[in-house]
Amino acid sequence: MERDAKGLAIVIRSIPVRDYDRLLTLFSPSLGLMNVVSYGARKSVRSVKAPLYTEGNFSLEKGRRGWSLKDIDVISTHEGLHYDLDISQSAMLFSDLILVSRTAEPELYSLYVSALDALESHPYEKVVNAFVTCFLLQEGLSGDYISCPSCGKVFSKEEVLGFRPDMGVAVCPDCDTMSMTLILPPNARAYLRRIQEVGIEKAMDLTVSPEQEHRVFRYLLRTLLLSFPEKLRSIEHGIWKI
Repeated sequence: MERDAKGLAIVIRSIPVRDYDRLLTLFSPSLGLMNVVSYGARKSVRSVKAPLYTEGNFSLEKGRRGWSLKDIDVISTHEGLHYDLDISQSAMLFSDLILVSRTAEPELYSLYVSALDALESHPYEKVVNAFVTCFLLQEGLSGDYISCPSCGKVFSKEEVLGFRPDMGVAVCPDCDTMSMTLILPPNARAYLRRIQEVGIEKAMDLTVSPEQEHRVFRYLLRTLLLSFPEKLRSIEHGIWKI
């Protein structure tokens, strides 16, 4: 990579370092995942500021100690994500999953930004359900909810599914390894399948009761903890009780 770099990106993590600087993790469809220092971001009003979840066209400079933020043409600050704890926690979860995946495909970038946009205008549980379902599908970490990923058997319409932590997927009862303590009922399975079919933006228009939304929300968080043990601080040390 050259001494200067420019590209579309979004700040997915921001950590204070030294007295007035911040270490930013940028997620860019063209530059990948990058750690960038924003010098003086907490001290000088003249410094270039890029708060958490800011999306824009970033100009970066390579120095002896790594990359630093030179300038930014802001597209969106996603300011509305910072005023509600559940919404903030949801955005943190999305960032955690991006960091765990360690990939920066354009499709994943689009999914992430769409989820942040949706959090500003839709119930957070609906957005989490859609993002997690689409994320797992894009990363090849999900079944299709039509047939068992373990044995290949086609699910019956009313079949209740179990779970296999070693595969990280919902499976038929015969392949379940958790004594059916983490189940996916037929209606919830149909909802997740529909999200896979329509994508995150159209998933915001799906009609589901708040109770069903919450049950699916808790189910997905439990599966994430089993699939990514000790890697999702937003769930393990956050405000949600799973």
